[in-house]
Amino acid sequence: MKKLLPLLSLFWLCLLGELWAAPLRLSYSVVGPTVAGIWMAHETGLFKKHGLDVQLVYIPSSGTNIQALLGGSLDLSAPGISGVVLAAARGAPVLTIGAMTNRPPMTLYVQPEITRTDQLKGQTLGITRFNSTAHTVTTLILRKLGLTQLATMRPLGGTPEIQAAFEQKQIAGMVTSVKPRAAARALLNAADLDIPFAMNVMALTREFFQKNPDTVERVMKAYIEAVGAMNHDKETTLKVLAKYFKRNDPTFLAETYGIVTQFTEKIPRVDARNVATVLEFEPVKGVDAETLTPKVIDNSVVDKLVKEGFVEKVFGKSVR
Repeated sequence: MKKLLPLLSLFWLCLLGELWAAPLRLSYSVVGPTVAGIWMAHETGLFKKHGLDVQLVYIPSSGTNIQALLGGSLDLSAPGISGVVLAAARGAPVLTIGAMTNRPPMTLYVQPEITRTDQLKGQTLGITRFNSTAHTVTTLILRKLGLTQLATMRPLGGTPEIQAAFEQKQIAGMVTSVKPRAAARALLNAADLDIPFAMNVMALTREFFQKNPDTVERVMKAYIEAVGAMNHDKETTLKVLAKYFKRNDPTFLAETYGIVTQFTEKIPRVDARNVATVLEFEPVKGVDAETLTPKVIDNSVVDKLVKEGFVEKVFGKSVR
């Protein structure tokens, strides 16, 4: 029995070592430029630099990401703000601690023969899923254009599926941050419509945040450094974009890089106005934006990193 004790101790130490070494499960909800900072952190070893073993997972649709987060399949997620706000409004213990963007760098692309917005009457636009970021931004654009009841939205799954449907002319248009491969006309840009809407945010459950504050801070440090790297190292960024988009077209990559550097927040605070935007689009009975905002948005980690000079160290004194 005495001989077995050292072996049993070794067994338990190995088992505990495996548990401690379990990877951090981080998902993203779209193959688009708004999550490029997460890809960059993963591909350039910045997560590892901060002591994190990150397992990166692509799960289409913000709602599906939130379900996986609440179900314990994920530790953190980068869904659209709408999924986080609506889940929190219905009582889910989920919140966001950072925003990749606070304006939607999404363009309404239509078939080449469509030259005016009024030609969308009776037409179908592709979205990922209902209550997704694509659905929300498309709806907000149609509202601005006065076409809410005059155009149809068709859920197709994910960005690749929407792109394929557009190429096959199954839909008249789509609101996306990814320029189509097929011939298309860029009818308008959502960012020009002054809609405060975070395309992707860093989300997690309250329990995970409370139990792992150091891990959460290291994730945000790695992400902020990755955004800095994207702004300073174009060549590496283009390689990362080509890998995740599975496209090597230089024009496409250059345009996507421009979106990444223009719209990705250097100081990833979540704009409080996002909550009102989401609730205006999809009201939840008994819930108002003023009450919900402090429950669903927590900028304390980002504010701490700004106060300590970490963000300035990455971007310089000119960062705002």
